[in-house]
Amino acid sequence: MTGTTNGAATFGGTLLRWLSESRSGKASALRDGIRGHATAWGLELSQYADWDWMRKATALGFIDVDLRADRWSAAPPVLTRLPHADGLALLTGARTARISARVEAAATEWMELITVPHRPEPGEAPLPDTLLLQYEDPRTLPDTAEFLGARYVPCAALGLMEMLPRAVPGPESAPPGGSGAATLEKYDPRLQRFVPVARDDEDGLYRWRGADYARLTRVRRNGVFHTVDRETGVYLELARHRTGVMRWRPEAGAGRAGIGRLFVDRYAPLPALHERAAVLCSGFPPVVGKHAQTRAYDNVPRVLAEALADSLLQNLETMARPVTAVGGRTE
Repeated sequence: MTGTTNGAATFGGTLLRWLSESRSGKASALRDGIRGHATAWGLELSQYADWDWMRKATALGFIDVDLRADRWSAAPPVLTRLPHADGLALLTGARTARISARVEAAATEWMELITVPHRPEPGEAPLPDTLLLQYEDPRTLPDTAEFLGARYVPCAALGLMEMLPRAVPGPESAPPGGSGAATLEKYDPRLQRFVPVARDDEDGLYRWRGADYARLTRVRRNGVFHTVDRETGVYLELARHRTGVMRWRPEAGAGRAGIGRLFVDRYAPLPALHERAAVLCSGFPPVVGKHAQTRAYDNVPRVLAEALADSLLQNLETMARPVTAVGGRTE
């Protein structure tokens, strides 16, 4: 046994336990809960740390969030193999007291469990531990999943590849009007952010405050406004301006040329389903690059990286493979 989980003794583990037992609720209440939990633990969070925790917890498969409906729900527990990861499976989804007890018992008696704590940056809300199971024969995994009270999925990351929606404008929508016109902003690909504008007479990506002060994001094409989520809208604009933001670099190890690290520019976050597919390749949230300019996803097969890029109207740039020196070091 490499390690055991003690989620109730950690910030992220306690929060996940509460979500798992509660099963569902309002997303706005979850934001308040994250900040209240942090206060109780004596943690000082940055301005958007609550949003960031919800986004990463969703990508890791712990919860599902629908911001439009203001709802969250605990994701079902799943045991899934990591792609090309030399006998490693990931346990994700809800962690009720019952599931945690079974994991503890199995790890004590027969299961090889690796527990990897999240190491947050200053101002971040800590995530739950990542639980990895070592196995020799994949045929044993369905029985292991059944014992733990989880559903077995052969490889969730590659399975999601078949479900990736293509970036397209949504249904036709009303243009900005009334008091919302005073809060109108347009996405500027050059500046990589939304900027205030006075008019909406050009095609592009816009956002404004609705009557209930909720922020609305719409894309204008040929004079018609369409609904769109922010992430997809950004990729539609990037495609319109032929701007690439995704790169993939193969690993250096022998037999690993088809596996690598996916880099995505910080200002173009992946839509939720795309990010979950990338994150479930390793079981870890993306690594923020130097100067916070990129997010990097590890252990991503080239075929998945290409599918992610294609569905987001991107031409995936393939970077040079690192040179492995004698003794296994990478130069």
